[in-house]
Amino acid sequence: MDALKAMWQTVPPATPEELAGARQRLLRGMHPRRRVVTGPRLLVAAGVAAAITITPLLAGTGPAAHAVTRGPDGTVEVTVNELRDPAGLEAKLDAVGIKADVTFLAPATRCAGPRFTGVDRAYGGEPASDASELRSLVAESRSYKATRVKSVRTIQIFPQYIKPDETLVVEFRDNGNPEVPWQLGAWLAEAGTPVKPCTPVAGAQ
Repeated sequence: MDALKAMWQTVPPATPEELAGARQRLLRGMHPRRRVVTGPRLLVAAGVAAAITITPLLAGTGPAAHAVTRGPDGTVEVTVNELRDPAGLEAKLDAVGIKADVTFLAPATRCAGPRFTGVDRAYGGEPASDASELRSLVAESRSYKATRVKSVRTIQIFPQYIKPDETLVVEFRDNGNPEVPWQLGAWLAEAGTPVKPCTPVAGAQ
């Protein structure tokens, strides 16, 4: 440090001419000359810009886990490609006016019941004793009318069978078969009544 102090002390004071020259150099430094960008630099810049533009389009190019659309006749179509994010599917259904409780189950499991109070015998009621009674049960149950499996990945929901504040409770069980990926259980819970969280247990629906 003493050597540095001695060096600075030996610098002679600048003349007025030297100070004026230094000021001109400082002003030129504040306005640098335009830099020439060569061809390779332009190509790199264009490549970066293209990557920024394309990346969002490439992200998630595969099918979404699930999709919800409303048809012109008011029916709602639900496509389930992956059994994940039940809350996301509930939000999509809510956006089209359907209050839903969605559960995705592992193979050979079901939700322990009872979870809710059903609007009809489709849930929690006495099972049908024969084919004739089963047909009658289907005919009178709004739970059966409210949903229909359209294809191996798609169901249709018919809102006209769902009364205000009723909850559509749907359970998708992994079928362990890519050709028929899941099985569906669907019921209607009474308006204003809670639906308990699913506790998975072994067994069929």
